[in-house]
Amino acid sequence: MITGIWKAVLAATLLSLPLAPADASGDLFYFQAKQGDVFFMLMLVGREDPGAVSVSWKGASIPKYPNVHRRYYIEFDRAKRQAYVRPLSRDGLPWFEMDVSGGRGNVLFAGKRLQGTADWTIQ
Repeated sequence: MITGIWKAVLAATLLSLPLAPADASGDLFYFQAKQGDVFFMLMLVGREDPGAVSVSWKGASIPKYPNVHRRYYIEFDRAKRQAYVRPLSRDGLPWFEMDVSGGRGNVLFAGKRLQGTADWTIQ
């Protein structure tokens, strides 16, 4: 269940994505993880998998650089429900590594390994 705060975060993230062409599908991959005050969210949206990467996070103990634009290495298999995301380079900006299989996954972020859930919605 997504509470009111998470709905606001999701809405803000969706609004920050570039507009897709009119023939784009609504395919969505959504991953979220929370541990203590740290919240991490990743979405892949677009007409082709893996689509555009949108990342946001928050927490008192982590850097405040939401939606850092960088290039990622992505392996994405919707049929097997597996996703693997890594930054192409570690340039001093905050980075993360994410592995998902089925409805569960892990993200290594801000020196912490968080467990989270995935949603493989096709609309």
